[in-house]
Amino acid sequence: MTPSQADAIAQAILRPDDKREAVQQRQRAQAQHLARQRVAAAVSLVGMALGAAAAIWLPMAYAQGMLVGGALSFLLAHLGLAWRERRRAVRSPA
Repeated sequence: MTPSQADAIAQAILRPDDKREAVQQRQRAQAQHLARQRVAAAVSLVGMALGAAAAIWLPMAYAQGMLVGGALSFLLAHLGLAWRERRRAVRSPA
């Protein structure tokens, strides 16, 4: 193989490809979604603890307080993350 052939092969491999860019875009979107889910789950765990603590003072069962606290905090986390994502999209349209 001549050096010019090797250079041509290297350039073909390193050249951006539409399929490769589409795969990278999909992987970035999946990573963002997974990060959002992790944040929401962490907030939900904190909400479950707060709901369990609130159940002591409220007339509800301990498990019910955990479920209500976890569900409400999960919903608030998703709403907050969606709001933050929309705000970032508006600020940087590129």
